[in-house]
This record gives sequence, structure tokens and C-alpha cells, in this order.
Amino acid sequence: MNVNATNPARHNVETWRERLESLDDEQKALLLGSSLSQRFASWPLSVSHPAIVGAFYGLLLTLALILPYGMRNDWDVALWSKNTAFMGLSIALGMAIAGQISSLMNRIVQRPPIAPPRIILFSAPFVGFAGLIGLWMEILPQFPELIAWIILLLPGPIYVHLSWAPRYRMLTMLEDGKDPFNLSHKVEVGHREKEMELEAAVEALDD
Repeated sequence: MNVNATNPARHNVETWRERLESLDDEQKALLLGSSLSQRFASWPLSVSHPAIVGAFYGLLLTLALILPYGMRNDWDVALWSKNTAFMGLSIALGMAIAGQISSLMNRIVQRPPIAPPRIILFSAPFVGFAGLIGLWMEILPQFPELIAWIILLLPGPIYVHLSWAPRYRMLTMLEDGKDPFNLSHKVEVGHREKEMELEAAVEALDD
């Protein structure tokens, strides 16, 4: 039995990975990025769209906030489940919309991926989470809760916009058999410039 024939998603991943082998190490590093981006790159392209990755970040935040939301709602199961579901859907939808916008913008701008500062990606969510818990438990000086929410939510859209959306665009180009680095276009331009120089030299000899 042909495994690839029964599993199109796996076949797609293997296809672009096979094409990846033809690139040099610097280009591979740019496409695959850090360990976090490599995890998403291991997913099938059909489920690693920036909107889905953004929604996944929202889902992780929701899971982390389930118990704190229970505490905030005095462990009232009905109120707890209702507020948690609304909060989770709102966050996931917002993150998905932000990811879709980043994907569309990157198709237009076509900029290379940028590695966001690690302190933002890995520290900010914990700071925002601690800020929310501290406010809800009244163990921190009062400050606008919105600030804690922004610190908690912002790393996801920043990562998707700066790092994953450009990589996803380049990986899909590679999957479609296109050159994500526009090398062929550069070769054609360089070849045309050489032809023009040769024509100019011939004309100079004729004169």
C-alpha cells in the first residue's frame, strides 16, 4: 500500500521538505527558523496557516486561564463555564483574525521573516498572566486590567506577524514549486543585463 497516496497531508509535507534539501544552509535556516517555528513547520501546511496558529495561541491562553477564571467566578460552575467559553472563543477568534490579517499583509509586502525578541515571546505571557492573577486576588497594587491583557495577548500576534506569516508564505511557495527567494528572477535580470552589455559592445565595434 502506498502510504503517501492514502495520506495527502503527509505527502505535501514530504514534498516541500524534499525541495528544501536543494537549498543551501542559510536559506534552510531562514525558512525553518527557531525551534518554535520548526514545530509549526512540522505541521501540514493545511493546518499551519497563520490564522490557525494564532487561534492555537488563543487556545493555550484559554487553557491556562481556566482555573483562574473559576476562582474569579467563586467556583460557580454555570457562571465559570459560561465566562470561560466566551473568553476562550473571543481570544481564539481575535488571534485568528490577527493571523489572517498578517497573512494577507505579508502576501502584499513579501518581506522576509524576522525573529522577534525572545523576552517578548517567552516572558511577556507570564508577566501578563501574573498581572491578571495578582489583580484578581488583590495582591498587587491596582492598575488597569487592560494592560495585563495586552501583555498576555500581544506576543502571539507579534510572533505570527513578524516570523510565522512570512515563513508560511515562503513554504507554500516552495510547496507550489516556486522560488521563495526569487532567485530565478534575479538570474533572468542578470542574464539580460549581460546581453545588453554585449549588444552595446558589438555596436561600439560596428561604429
